[in-house]
Amino acid sequence: MKQILRILIVEDDKYFLSHLREVLSLFGLLENASTWDQAAPLLQEQNYDLVITDLHLKEGPDGIKVVELAHKRKIPVIMLTTSDEEELLTKAYSSGAIHILRKSQIRETLPGFIKSIFKTTTSASQSLFETRYPTRHEPLKADILKLIQTPWQGRSLLITGPTGTGKTMLGKLLAEEILGPQAPFVHLNCSEISDSLIESELFGHEKGAFTGADTRKIGKIKSADGGILFLDEVGTMSQAMQQKLLRAIEDKTYFPVGATKSEKSNFILITATCENLKHKMNLGQFREDLFYRISSLQIEIPALNKRPEDIDVFTQYFLKQSARHVILSEKARETLRSKEWRGNIRELKQFILDLADSHQGIINEIKGDQTIRISQDGIINPEVRDYIEKNGLRSYFQLVESTILKDLLQKHDGKITQCMKIMQISSSAIYRILQENKL
Repeated sequence: MKQILRILIVEDDKYFLSHLREVLSLFGLLENASTWDQAAPLLQEQNYDLVITDLHLKEGPDGIKVVELAHKRKIPVIMLTTSDEEELLTKAYSSGAIHILRKSQIRETLPGFIKSIFKTTTSASQSLFETRYPTRHEPLKADILKLIQTPWQGRSLLITGPTGTGKTMLGKLLAEEILGPQAPFVHLNCSEISDSLIESELFGHEKGAFTGADTRKIGKIKSADGGILFLDEVGTMSQAMQQKLLRAIEDKTYFPVGATKSEKSNFILITATCENLKHKMNLGQFREDLFYRISSLQIEIPALNKRPEDIDVFTQYFLKQSARHVILSEKARETLRSKEWRGNIRELKQFILDLADSHQGIINEIKGDQTIRISQDGIINPEVRDYIEKNGLRSYFQLVESTILKDLLQKHDGKITQCMKIMQISSSAIYRILQENKL
């Protein structure tokens, strides 16, 4: 898309014009007229990239005249209206309007429709994939560009892919492209919060709604009003919460915990998961109606080992984030390319930052087992081997889980959410460990 657009707005309601200018402020240079008589000479004498006009101006449906003249000048037109009169709408489309949008929904819809008219240019997309979402994987780039160029009116996006592939990073990028960087981006990781707390986190609560609710709390949905609500690991959400989320998505209304009155929030939903939601649907663990509601737009991020060309990209990207310069030889880079990177971008990032913190300035060689940051003897020592031979591997894993969690709970004053973040596991996994070991 062009970095700066020259846009003519034809609107006679000064309050709506102010709102419209706010929505369009990031797109470029804005000029406005309030009547057909003011708009006509501007359209005849000036060059515009886009015209946005109301259907009904002071003298009637003069917006159609604006469309006709702009169409003659080969200027794309988006029409705004509160009318449902099919005859007028048909005439507007026939006269050359590309889109006719409802005025009540322009904040969430207009930016996307503008982007759909001005397709992302090669140079702009190159910058996008070099600085904001580094990738050379052509299928992924094509999928991202398609989402940027698609109108999001009344739709939700589901991002899938293995853990550590950058789903949140992509969500933030798309949010900025669709609504602009000034719009709220509210993130909630559903796996980090227990079922008893997630409703309060999402919907908020009234003072006194439950024990410990000493003050009124604004939920994530309210905070996302006019912007993006990003729900990470949505597949871990309980059936009861799934039903409440579905209602909030469909009606844009919800009840804070303990409230008797519903509240409204106009948000666009992006969800992400590393789980197979269709499999969970077949098992009866995820609602089918919610799945289709959150996945009208979809994108899958492949694992890093499925797009080896991106290993070099992210290696350089993370090296630049370090305060200390480190030079990797081609042999060292080749070793990085050959790694499996089961933790994907998250694992690669940690490894690169560890290299940057080392005492070497020029790294000529990376040993094959160097991605494991403790020695092989430290992982499988004689005592561990004896324990596994006597009790089995699963018993050893349970011992490791319980020991690590017990230590973390003591270190972090029993804060389960903090332990989940450190261990990088879901709420269901951590509660399983607590239950199995009676911690």
